[in-house]
Amino acid sequence: MKEHERQLVLNYECLHSMPTKIHEVRVWWDSVLQNWLVGKRLDLSELQDAADLIEPRVMEMIKHPNIVDVRAVATVPGFPPPMRVVEILMPYFEKGSITDALEAGETFTPTQALRITQAALQGLSEMHERHHILHRDIKSPNLFLTGDADLIKIGDLGVAGAMDETGTAPCVQVAHPWAPPELMVGPGVTRSSDLYSLGAVLLELLAGKFDYASYTTTEVVDALQQGRPPLRASDRRLPVWVCRRLRQLVFKALHPDPAQRFATAREMSAALAAVKIADWRETEPGVWQTPHLRKDEHWKVTATLSRTGGIDLATFRRKSASWRRRGATENVPSVQHASALSYFEEVNKRAVS
Repeated sequence: MKEHERQLVLNYECLHSMPTKIHEVRVWWDSVLQNWLVGKRLDLSELQDAADLIEPRVMEMIKHPNIVDVRAVATVPGFPPPMRVVEILMPYFEKGSITDALEAGETFTPTQALRITQAALQGLSEMHERHHILHRDIKSPNLFLTGDADLIKIGDLGVAGAMDETGTAPCVQVAHPWAPPELMVGPGVTRSSDLYSLGAVLLELLAGKFDYASYTTTEVVDALQQGRPPLRASDRRLPVWVCRRLRQLVFKALHPDPAQRFATAREMSAALAAVKIADWRETEPGVWQTPHLRKDEHWKVTATLSRTGGIDLATFRRKSASWRRRGATENVPSVQHASALSYFEEVNKRAVS
């Protein structure tokens, strides 16, 4: 294979997994198949216990529309013992990952966020139920975009682990904000651990890019070694327009106690399918708009400072050229107050009815 190699520039480098101190990512050109491949290197000796790692032949057997194909896993010579460096070769996706898109300033509508999450759940269900494998490193940088939200691809199976008969795999030393709190200190990780991380990805799709640069490896590792979620409260805040059912779904997925989360990808997928939410977007500070599901009308909510204190929320509907107020103005203490969430809940019901 003729190769053309270049170092990838990753703006979120500080968020890479702990086992990647010698982490290298390369783009390779396959002159036979006339396509690009991505090679990702891992030092297996830096994992706590590599006995449960998935064998390369098993990785190559996993074929599913929502999982990145592993073309090959090669041992990389030249590193001194006890280092065991392998390179995982996967297809190259020009659109990159969810993180790449967010770093480039892209945003996702609620509909897109739900479709992407549903697609990822299909991939996780395949891994969990058919192959009895936990990914253990679900995060936005490992979910790749193909241009079709239904074909999101789960990538980087480098630290995927086989489940035992109880559905548990050993903990691993991987540190990033999407990681579940039990990842380093629990008796093991389960399906709900992967689903926690995917819940954090859904949160990011809805609320916008986490403040990557502010997270240090030391801070994240300290939180995980104490059994705490590494994601800060400021990054766990959902937008005001998120409907109650979706808000409850995200909170359930991100529950600190694994027993209180979704038990399977199928269960979480069914809950997500029951969510009805309009495609809200903030068009300017304090103004949110969405098209009705029939697309022949639009709804708008405005938030303005009240002369008597607090925030005045008002609803408008447009069926032709002009906006018309619908209902009375409601005064709330802030846009994150429970009363504001209830207000948006009612408007969202109208927009999806």
